[in-house]
Amino acid sequence: MQLRTLASVAAQRLALCIAIIFALSMHTAATSSTYKNGRVVLGYFPIQRTVSDIPWSSLTHANIAFAFTGDNGEISFEGNVVNSTLTSEQNAVNLIAQGQQNGVKMLIAVGGQGNFSTHLAAALSSNTSQATFVSNAMGFIKKYNLDGIDIDWEYPNSTSQAQSLLSALQNTRSALDNTFGKGKKLLTITLYNHPYLGPGVPTVDYKPYADAVDYAFTMAYDYFGSWTDYTAPDAPFLDVPFYAGSFRNTTDSWLDAGWPADKLVAGLAFYGHSSVVSVDMAANTTNQYVPIFNHTTIDGPISAIAGTWTWRDMRDPSSGALSDPTTAGSGWVRAWDNYTMTPWLFRSSDKLYIGYDDEGSLGIKMDYALQKGLAGVMIWEIGYDYNNELMTYVRDFITQIDDGDKPSNCVPSDSELNAIYQESRNPNFYNQLALLKRSTSNGLPDASKPICAFGKDDSKSSATSLRHMTGFGQTGVLMVAIMAATVALPW
Repeated sequence: MQLRTLASVAAQRLALCIAIIFALSMHTAATSSTYKNGRVVLGYFPIQRTVSDIPWSSLTHANIAFAFTGDNGEISFEGNVVNSTLTSEQNAVNLIAQGQQNGVKMLIAVGGQGNFSTHLAAALSSNTSQATFVSNAMGFIKKYNLDGIDIDWEYPNSTSQAQSLLSALQNTRSALDNTFGKGKKLLTITLYNHPYLGPGVPTVDYKPYADAVDYAFTMAYDYFGSWTDYTAPDAPFLDVPFYAGSFRNTTDSWLDAGWPADKLVAGLAFYGHSSVVSVDMAANTTNQYVPIFNHTTIDGPISAIAGTWTWRDMRDPSSGALSDPTTAGSGWVRAWDNYTMTPWLFRSSDKLYIGYDDEGSLGIKMDYALQKGLAGVMIWEIGYDYNNELMTYVRDFITQIDDGDKPSNCVPSDSELNAIYQESRNPNFYNQLALLKRSTSNGLPDASKPICAFGKDDSKSSATSLRHMTGFGQTGVLMVAIMAATVALPW
């Protein structure tokens, strides 16, 4: 079948899906502090900052980031919370208690960026210091009544370090089971956004790694930023035209490499990266790929993180970037990129570009992850949200589509998805086919909630599929009318 024919078929099905969800959008989906089918929704919390109004009801797990690991294998909380007399240890104790009172599994993360992983690497690279690390990890979990430990080594850079990581995972798994009982405590790991443990490490047999852990979190973000040559989204869903690296690529690559889907958790970013360019991107919002000027950045006004704008930075009135989740503020332009299925912002006054994620792009990613059978999603990080907008959306989205094992069939095959992807290279394509009815002005479907963009046929009846797809349950006469319309359409 030709690409345009496939895309036309997909367009018909997508149009029906949008009509259905628009009709059903009058109904409100129930929310819960737990998810069906054992879904994982994990958020990272920074130990150096307090987070107010934590949406515990949206989470199943939380990782406190990060405890410090010494070269000798010692583990400790270091320093104070920013702008507070509260110590990191006191902050962690408070978070652990709050989370567990709300039924959330609380883990401590070790490693992280920069020196934290440098010290973790040293601790895990000799038998003596690794044994000290494992012993101290057990004591740490006991002392703070934690539910497990997350090892975030960024990143092993040699075959020997990859072997050290495997040894550490196996020894930690054995110690957890022997100390607390088999399966009583969790061991998790983060994974690079390409299907290897780190730059310079060849592909290995990942089965023993996966066997040792409960979950692995893909860091499916930070593909682009001020360090790259061209502007592009922090976390594209599909590959940009000039680089093979994206949420879908990362997900598929790790699955193809043999990592079990039910132990894989997809990473979502509540932020974007900034760059300064030399052209006025507002003059052509169909192209977000322009050369970066001197790798210059402008930090978010609230977070003050180098080259980063959190969702809070963009939504807080002090920045003026977004007056609502899909509307640019005065002096800004917001566009939706159909290559990568992500939004971007541009401020002409200083030629500031921000590629980021919002509800529309996060919905596409969550849908794909669940369709692929992944265990759930991970968020970096909770403190980047604004009034819990994104976290509430994550909760509601998963709740709505979780009446079955997978989202139901709107685009029922990878071939049709690939057809849409290839056709999207044609700038006029999206003027004719409104994929998910996502306009180039706001990127959101008319029904406000993106739905099953990539679900495969799961052999369910029409009634069940509709409930399965939307998560709204039976809707009486309205459902009968929709089923009748479905049968009448010329598929």
